Amino acid sequence: MPFELTPSESEAVTKMKTRLSGFETEEGRLAGLSYVPNAQDIIITTSPKAGTTWLQQICHQLRAGKDGDMTFEEISEVVPFMELAFDQGQDLSAKQFGDAAGLPRCFKTHAWEPHCPKGAKYIVVVREPKDVALSFYRFFEGWFFGPGEVPMDAFVEQFWLARGVPESRMQNAGFYDHFLSWYRRRQDRDVLFLFFEDLKENLQREVEKIAHFMSDSTSHNFTDAATIKGAVDRSSFAFMSEHKGHFDEKLSKLARNEACGLAPDAGLAFSKIRDGKSGDGKKALSSELKSLIDQRWQTQMLPATGFDSYDALRAACASECM
Repeated sequence: MPFELTPSESEAVTKMKTRLSGFETEEGRLAGLSYVPNAQDIIITTSPKAGTTWLQQICHQLRAGKDGDMTFEEISEVVPFMELAFDQGQDLSAKQFGDAAGLPRCFKTHAWEPHCPKGAKYIVVVREPKDVALSFYRFFEGWFFGPGEVPMDAFVEQFWLARGVPESRMQNAGFYDHFLSWYRRRQDRDVLFLFFEDLKENLQREVEKIAHFMSDSTSHNFTDAATIKGAVDRSSFAFMSEHKGHFDEKLSKLARNEACGLAPDAGLAFSKIRDGKSGDGKKALSSELKSLIDQRWQTQMLPATGFDSYDALRAACASECM
């Protein structure tokens, strides 16, 4: 991805962005976003750190049936990351798990709606913005920068909040822009719009929703009790923590660390599976950061949605589904 320079940013943030600019090649990213899916393909699309890995595991376990599948080394082997697949030596057109039986192919992306490959079925996951900001910081710490090298306030204000509408397909949309681009399509038949917090509160119910969505317009039915139970069990926090080595981003780290100017083993000691909690952002972020995040909601999300907070929007969406 290109170097994202923000005026008056700190030297530490500039250094982090310089490293990040080597994470994807232009050829690789554009190849992924140019993939032509079929109507049964499932594309999981989220802003970073909003539940992508969790949905990769849920979708894969549903299509694997009651016995499940944990034979992969890392989840993106079986549910490829579209923007990074080429640079990791993966062919998005290659056979996936269950291809011979006509099972749906599954992918993940961080693309906002205008840049996402068209013609598939889309599972969108959103998450409370303060929790996303905190999780993103923790994800990069120990990988793209050392502990304490980049202050959290600088990371959130000069990197996470600084992102907005992409200037090209080489850039990711900001959190709010990604959110709104898919929120507008939340009631379309080919879109399933989910909330991270709902998955935390009632995993069984949300897995059932995903199973029905994956089964719709296909010859396969993923809604039987045994398949649902297997997927719920294998996507629980306890199970994924026990198998955290399958969810540690090792494919991208091993493939791209040196291109980013990082040590070959940078970040390999850390998994994406952390403490499994919601609400930590409100506790860990400074009052200044929380105020900036709330202000962005008021200036960007309130006019577009009519809701003055994430919680209010989530409650309204729950009412729509009743």
